[in-house]
Amino acid sequence: VYAEDGIRILELAKGAYEQFIQQSPGEKRRLLQYLVSNCTWKEGTLKVEYRQPFDTLAVAATKHRQQKAAGVLPSDLSVNWRPQRDSNPCCRRERAVS
Repeated sequence: VYAEDGIRILELAKGAYEQFIQQSPGEKRRLLQYLVSNCTWKEGTLKVEYRQPFDTLAVAATKHRQQKAAGVLPSDLSVNWRPQRDSNPCCRRERAVS
C-alpha cells in the first residue's frame, strides 16, 4: 500500500507545477493547504513547513542540490536511486534455475 501511494505521489509531483499554474485560485489554495502546515512571511522571506510526506521529499531534494553543488554527486542521478544488482536472493537468476 505504501509503495502504491508513493508511486502515485511521485506521478502527481512530476507534473505538479504545470497543473498548479492552470488551476483556479480556490484550487491552488486547496492544494497548498494539503501540502503545507504553516507558512510565515518575515523580512521579505517566505518560510514553508510541509506536511508529511512532503517534508521528507523537501529535505531529500535540498540535500541532493547541496551535494550536487559541492561536486559530491557525479551526475543528476542520486546515489540512492542508481540501478544496482538486486540484493534479494529469491530474485537472483542463479536461484531461478531448478
